[in-house]
Order: sequence, then structure tokens, then C-alpha cells
Amino acid sequence: MRRFDLRSLRFGDASEIWRRVPVEVDPFVYGGLSYEVPDGFVDLELCAARVGDSVTLTAEFETPVSGPCQRCLGDAEVIVEARGVEYVRHGDSEGAEEDEEGYVTSSIVDLGRWARDLIAEELPPKLLCRDECRGLCAACGADLNVEPEHRHDEA
Repeated sequence: MRRFDLRSLRFGDASEIWRRVPVEVDPFVYGGLSYEVPDGFVDLELCAARVGDSVTLTAEFETPVSGPCQRCLGDAEVIVEARGVEYVRHGDSEGAEEDEEGYVTSSIVDLGRWARDLIAEELPPKLLCRDECRGLCAACGADLNVEPEHRHDEA
């Protein structure tokens, strides 16, 4: 699922409703390299809290993000804990700037884009295979993690 229709929520007497929603998240480029979440989905917990004709949406999830290490290009994985809040009034995002598009339009929440943006906000400055990754040799591209004594003779 990428989009969620807020009109499907039936509050009744409740002021809050919780839903667990599998959300499709496309692979994305970060630091010039491609990263993805397992199976392309996150298990998002969506809370909708109603006050009058306004709704506060809270999205929370935890997911691994995997792709190449930004130093040695080996496999890297980081666990991302993401949380975001979106305010909705009369079916549209509240407080969106003129050039900024909100996540809700006509009662439809773009959960895929919202989840992807939440992941991006929580990523570390560099995704590494490990903190002490030595990277690649600038001269020949040898993996310095595999060959820690690697050197080039200077002429």
C-alpha cells in the first residue's frame, strides 16, 4: 500500500484509531548510492487522533536499510527508527508552505512518500559496513579492510 484514505477511518465514540499498515517504499539514492528496505515494505503504525474536524496523524516504524558501504562499497545495513506527525484539517495537510507539498491531499495520505522521507531524516551522515571501515585504496581500489597492510611503493 502506498496511499491510505482517511475516510475509511470510523472513529465512532473514539478520539484515536490505530492501524498497522504495510507500506511500500521504493529504493532510493543516498550519497550517490542505492539503498532499500527489506522486501520493499515497512510495517507502519498509523495513529489518527481526532479533535473536532482536524486529525493528527502519527506514523511510527522501525526498519533496516541496506545497500553499499559509502567507504568500501561492501554490504552495509543500519536500523532506522522513524516517527513523524502530520496535521490534517478538512482533508488537506495543514501548515504546508506554498512550494512544499504535504502528505495529505483530499483525505488521501501518501504513506509511501511519507515513510521514505521519514527514513531519509533518520539516516546517519554516512552508511558504513562498520564504524572502523578503512575504505578503498585511492590509487588502485583495493579493499583496505581485506588488505590492511596494502601499500604502494613510491618511486
